[in-house]
Amino acid sequence: MKFILLFFSIITAFPIVGESTKNWLTPPQGMVYVPAGSFIMGSTYGDPDERPQHIASTKAFFIEKYEVSNAEYALFDTSYAFENGKENFSVVVTWEQAAAYAKWAGKRLPTEKEWEKAARGTDGRVFPWGNTYNNKFVVWDRTHPRGSALAKPESPYGCYDMAGSVWEWTDDWYKPYPGNNIPMEQYGEKYKVMRGGSNFNNHSFIRTTQRYYVPPNSTANYPVGFRCVKDAE
Repeated sequence: MKFILLFFSIITAFPIVGESTKNWLTPPQGMVYVPAGSFIMGSTYGDPDERPQHIASTKAFFIEKYEVSNAEYALFDTSYAFENGKENFSVVVTWEQAAAYAKWAGKRLPTEKEWEKAARGTDGRVFPWGNTYNNKFVVWDRTHPRGSALAKPESPYGCYDMAGSVWEWTDDWYKPYPGNNIPMEQYGEKYKVMRGGSNFNNHSFIRTTQRYYVPPNSTANYPVGFRCVKDAE
């Protein structure tokens, strides 16, 4: 309760630019629309790299409702092999492979700003579904295909499994937010940021503000997948 009260006292200090629903665009198949505007990014209670909490903004964009599947990725890379019956499960690839797929598909990987906004909306929520942790909302064993009856609550804009499925690549290098003077030797253009937690992480790793880093040419044995975005303007 103390955590939730602190959280809401923090977010009320930030004015958010409202989003009009009048001019929302129809998204391409399999994608959802995220309008241009500002949102609360980062946190005051998480890891040092999540600070400072600040107001960020994005242009309008489309983002895929689900993570890219094994079958979808295999259309791009015909040498890619996966277990029978896992066609509709999230693919696990390096950042370089994910970026190449996105380019092939006429899309791109989301920036950190875009990913976090799509996951938490404009109300600064802790998890994609709200502010209360629920173990039933996390796919710990990654045993269900996307879109099944086991799909978890969607984010404010309609994305599924943005927490606790596989980690998801973003386009950004792992760097500090503006105003963050806490040193970390990992900062720079050595690692790409991944978001969303995965099947073995505790609830702190699946918060919408959680950041982690992996070299672009490796998954470092983490289950890392991705979803693509496309400019809407």
